[in-house]
Amino acid sequence: MTGPNLMVRGWPYTHVTADAQVRASRGILHSVVLNGWSTAGVLTLYDSLTETGTVIAVIAINTTVHVSFQPIVFLYDLEFNTGLYAGFDATLVADLTFMVG
Repeated sequence: MTGPNLMVRGWPYTHVTADAQVRASRGILHSVVLNGWSTAGVLTLYDSLTETGTVIAVIAINTTVHVSFQPIVFLYDLEFNTGLYAGFDATLVADLTFMVG
């Protein structure tokens, strides 16, 4: 089945392990996959080109609740206007994949 709104090939992705500009223009954040982490901390997502501006989400990642090695998916399906920036706080050590279109 195909159509203008169907993602046939899947979502484009960006792999991130530190502060990063995930996208430098308008787009859609489908999801964030937390692949693993070793140090607790906070991830803040911004509708911005830098670690300032409109906050989309604040995800507190706590190692005491890590119960398996399975990835954790945060589903958003939201539109951002300026860009998408992932800000790691000073303690977070994590491996993330962003599905962004």
